[in-house]
Order: sequence, then C-alpha cells, then structure tokens
Amino acid sequence: MPVLNGARYIEHALAGIEVQNYDDWELIIMDGGSTDGTLDIAAARAAANSRISVFSEPDGGMYDAILKGFEKASGQWLAWHNSDDLYAPWCLATVAEFAAATDSRWLTGYAGCWDESGRLRYARPGGLYPRQLIRAGWFHAGLLGCLQQESTFFSREVFDKLTVDDVERVRSMRYAGDFLLWRLLAKHAPLEILPSVLGGFRRHGANLSVVNDEAYTREVKTTMPVALPKFIAGMIAAPYRMLSSWSMMRAAALADDRLAKSAQRR
Repeated sequence: MPVLNGARYIEHALAGIEVQNYDDWELIIMDGGSTDGTLDIAAARAAANSRISVFSEPDGGMYDAILKGFEKASGQWLAWHNSDDLYAPWCLATVAEFAAATDSRWLTGYAGCWDESGRLRYARPGGLYPRQLIRAGWFHAGLLGCLQQESTFFSREVFDKLTVDDVERVRSMRYAGDFLLWRLLAKHAPLEILPSVLGGFRRHGANLSVVNDEAYTREVKTTMPVALPKFIAGMIAAPYRMLSSWSMMRAAALADDRLAKSAQRR
C-alpha cells in the first residue's frame, strides 16, 4: 500500500483488509513521509496486527514505493492497494481459490467503484482481455478501456520474469505505471477473468488518477500504445464490448459449474 498523506481514508482501507475471510496475507505499507497523521494510524494497526508492516522513507514516486514494497514482500501473489480504495471482504479467499482451481498466474475481477462513504455503486463486467492486445497497448481510455488495478493480482513467478530494465521503466513512471506493467506482464502470462467483484476504486473527487488525468494520458502515450482516430476507435470498441459481455457470461458459467461440483463433493 503506497501512501502519502492518506489519513482521510486509510483506516477504512485497512479495516477492509483486516476483515478478509482469508488469513494468509501480509500488508506492507510504504509511507512516503506523510505529515497528516497517516503514519500514526498505520503504526497503530501494525502494532495490533503482525501481518501489517510499515515503512516510512522518501521515495521517487508511487511506483517506486510499490516496487520497494514488492521487494519486501514474501508472498507468492502480489497486488497493490491504494489507501483510498477498498477490497470486498471475500476478495483474498476468492483469489486464492480461483488461482488454485485454474492454475492462473495473473487474474482480474469485475471493475468495482465505491463512493465516498464506501458503498459499492456499480460493477463493470469485463470478460475479454486478449494477451496480444494488452501487450500491444490497446487497453487504455482512448480505445478498449483500462484494466482496473484495484481488482488485479499476479503471481510472484510472473513478476519475477520482468527484466531489470522492465522494472526500472515502471519505477520511472509517475502516473501510468500500471498501464506499462500490464503490457510487460502480458509477455509472460495471459490475464484470466474471475467473474466477481474483488475490489474497486473509491471515487471521491480528489483521486490522484482523476486530478492528474491529463498527465496520466500523456504518460500512457510515451509507451507507444495503439492509437486510432476517435471514430475508428469507437467502431472497434462497440463489438469488443459485445464480445466481452459474451466472454463474461461464459466465465460466470464456468464458475457456476465449479461451484456446483464443489457443493456435490460436500
């Protein structure tokens, strides 16, 4: 969890992790030098829960902090959780079960969006993320839409396949490191769809990704993504959404089949 002056929401975010109905997790909080009480809140939770560690030190930006956290992590699955976002209570158990059942190494759920008070306002189903299109840079706001970081998990095995240069490229990003990381991970594994809400973005008006939307878009463009004229992009996006909906229904059907078989075994 990278954080800088996140006192307004971090306690809620931490509570959402601590109520998970799955116990085998660790949380590494990377504080960049907060001055608003964030560190006091984080330290108190770490003192009460040995699965939480807190480090406070200057960093080179959010992705530098995230990568430092990954270096400290001991788990076999990785993700990052911003201090103003939320996981659903079933998130980690669902990820662990799905990974074991499918041999997935990189997975994502439906994109969720929470409001300022922490209510889930909507989930945006998506079920089709072709590996070659991720690699080529099709998944951005100007074409097929963004992959939601808050719902995405990847194995240590896949992350460790990135080269030193790959990691440093992500570290150098200020805003769009997630977009670049997905393109790099797609070289080594397909992105599997878990048909459930795992977590989501909390929209409160002061989100860094909203405030810095133009800077994010400019940084995406530095990675040389696929860029098409707006009317052509729209013509491509419409059938993609239809295919994605069909794929989402198929993923849900497979999940239901696994659930039915599990119930029969009991």
